[in-house]
Amino acid sequence: MRFGKFDRTALAAIMIFLTTATIFLISRVHQVADSSYSMLLSESLLHHGSFTLDAYEIPRLSPQQQAGYLSNGPIYQIQIVGDHLYYYFPAGTSVLSLPYVAVMNLFGISAANPDGTYNRHNEVRIEASLAALLMAALSAVIFLTARLLLPFWWSVVIAYASAFGTQIWSTSSRALWSDTWGIFLLGITIWMLVAVECKRFQLRPVLLATVCAWMYFARPTFSIPILAITVYVFMYHRQERLKYLFTGLAWLALFVGFSEYHYGHSLPNYYSANRLSFGTFGVALAGNLISPSRGLLVFVPVLIFVAYLLIRYWRETTLPRLLFISITVIAIHIITISGFTPWWGGHCFGPRYSAGLVPFFALLGIIAVKSKLTRSSNEDIRGWSVEWTIGLLLLFTSVLINAVGSNSLKPQAWNLMPTNIDEHPERVWDWKHPQFLPR
Repeated sequence: MRFGKFDRTALAAIMIFLTTATIFLISRVHQVADSSYSMLLSESLLHHGSFTLDAYEIPRLSPQQQAGYLSNGPIYQIQIVGDHLYYYFPAGTSVLSLPYVAVMNLFGISAANPDGTYNRHNEVRIEASLAALLMAALSAVIFLTARLLLPFWWSVVIAYASAFGTQIWSTSSRALWSDTWGIFLLGITIWMLVAVECKRFQLRPVLLATVCAWMYFARPTFSIPILAITVYVFMYHRQERLKYLFTGLAWLALFVGFSEYHYGHSLPNYYSANRLSFGTFGVALAGNLISPSRGLLVFVPVLIFVAYLLIRYWRETTLPRLLFISITVIAIHIITISGFTPWWGGHCFGPRYSAGLVPFFALLGIIAVKSKLTRSSNEDIRGWSVEWTIGLLLLFTSVLINAVGSNSLKPQAWNLMPTNIDEHPERVWDWKHPQFLPR
């Protein structure tokens, strides 16, 4: 039995989803920190129709002043607004997770005990399984995006490299961080834009604006790619810009109304820029790029090879519009997180704050490989072998490092021992004891 091109691609996408989901699900580490209570909020919406957590037996503790809000004692994930308890982090994750939480509830897995108290164990089970499935789906989407430009097997390589050689494995698939859903939606957005640029189908402005809106509802840092995509639509798809604009404004109006009703101001507290100070920008920028325990280029060194290919074969690069958008968004995002407090991301593994850029990293990898293949017929075979060997070594290193973060508990203990990273952030520069080589 012979499969057509479409059948082969669809079958491969399914296999990529199944294999990555399996590995994500059996990986040992689950980093449920900021996202604690997010699935309880899903259940509050599902069973009580409320964005508050008032229906549950959560202890009412003395308010503690945090950066821009009052937390319920040391439970920083819950904020106090008037007489109500709210989940502090963006509610987009909880809303988008509703169908999955409903299914888990049917099987008796709930973030709330029968007496209304919080069941952290089940919260972790729900989050970990959904995060794994979302990132497996993203891996399949990256494969489908690559197939728009690359041969079959190169697309498979890009998909698995993105899944296991980046923060997808070590961070985003470990729990429902506030950007896990956003990363998945960004991957779909990039797939749509690449398909439009490749003339596979027309731009769908209403759908695009809706997906972008929910990226923002998941995490405010996605406003950076949203602004870039908006400029792209206004410059290159003028006939569709009004539909795109009005759809986006409609979602924004709903979001502002939601915030005014629940919090008394136009945006939720988490969306405030009060933690952007840029007081240690130089150190933070270097730390986010090259420090041994938070550096992007240290934890995902294959990006160095991608940058090399893009520079060397820049004359052959394709999709110049999306290439420019990708580089611009990456640069602005890294600058922004370098002005954030704490810039090292608290208790996490590696460069957590740049996890939201992985779909753009994948797109750059696709464009880079396409550029190399375009000129390959004129290249000396020894140059080809040396280049790909170096790239393979860097990819292997990336996978190995992120495997440590997803399967070993020692890197999580590194955040606390010998001293708390939040109290001694200078530890991220200790090359003798980097997080990915814990003792």
